[in-house]
Amino acid sequence: MKIFKPVPLLLLTILLLLSTSSGAIAASTTELTPSIKAAFDLTAATAEGPARVKLTSLYNDLSTLKLQYDQREEQIRILHYNNEQSLVVVRQQIKGIDLETVTRLEASVKSSKQRYQPLFDQYSALNKRISIAKSLKDKTLNTVLRAQGDAMKILVQLARQEISDKQNQLNAAKKKRSQKIAEARKTLSGIESPQITIKSNKSVITSLNKRVSADWTDFKAAIRKQNLTLTNQSLAALVSGYRQIATHKQKIIELEQKVSLVIANTKKQIS
Repeated sequence: MKIFKPVPLLLLTILLLLSTSSGAIAASTTELTPSIKAAFDLTAATAEGPARVKLTSLYNDLSTLKLQYDQREEQIRILHYNNEQSLVVVRQQIKGIDLETVTRLEASVKSSKQRYQPLFDQYSALNKRISIAKSLKDKTLNTVLRAQGDAMKILVQLARQEISDKQNQLNAAKKKRSQKIAEARKTLSGIESPQITIKSNKSVITSLNKRVSADWTDFKAAIRKQNLTLTNQSLAALVSGYRQIATHKQKIIELEQKVSLVIANTKKQIS
């Protein structure tokens, strides 16, 4: 007849907590809850001195890395959000480069054309009358009309010159605006390389998170069974995974900062 040893109340409580919450934890990220810590402490307590110290050190490293993970995640989120908002602003600013100047000159050209159109119409009508007078061979009328035509021709030439000058100013302003826009967009295109590298690092982090999730499942199973070997292996794997994730997150932070700098340089160039 087998004699069952009584299970310590604390251990029983921990086992129940782990069994009832395992599904939720497996579906979420690593969370070092009090119950996890208690189960780990019980497992570590079964190890000999040096092994216990190593396990405790690894667990402390994991705690630090997990905190760092969350902090860097928040930092990345804020940087990315700010960059996205700044991009919207700077792209609108690029579209608005010298737009007011060009719009004003376009209005000036249009206004001049409208103002002088009656003069051009009168001049055109007068030339038709001169042509008719020639066919009628009326020298007196022809002389009078020619005199009127010569006087009006000067006004027409001045009007056309004014319109031409304003059109040239408009063309020059449009060309200058196009050049400024092209230069600003070229500067802003400096965000493309870091953005591509950010995507690459995020892809790596996604893969590492999947691996960490599997290691986390192993770790919970190990401390539930008080399996020292599996606890050590899974904990070491978690620490390694989080360290790699930390490296890639730091790269993303630096890349987002590069994007911020490019945007700032573009704004400075526009102003």
